[in-house]
Amino acid sequence: MLQSLERGRRTEIDFMNGYVVKRGREKGVPTPVNGALTTLVREIKAGARPISPDNLESLLQRET
Repeated sequence: MLQSLERGRRTEIDFMNGYVVKRGREKGVPTPVNGALTTLVREIKAGARPISPDNLESLLQRET
C-alpha cells in the first residue's frame, strides 16, 4: 500500500479494509480500527495528510 501511495496509484484500502467496514455495518458489527485506517489512507491519498510514521499516533488517538 505504501508503494501505491508513493507512486500516486490506486490503493487496495477500499477492497480490503473498506469491505470489512461495509460488511460490519451491514451486520451491525463495529469495525472502528478498519474504519479509521480506511479514512487515514484516503486522507493521505487526497493529499490532506503526509505519508509519515506520525500517522500511526493519529490512528491510535482516534481509537482511544
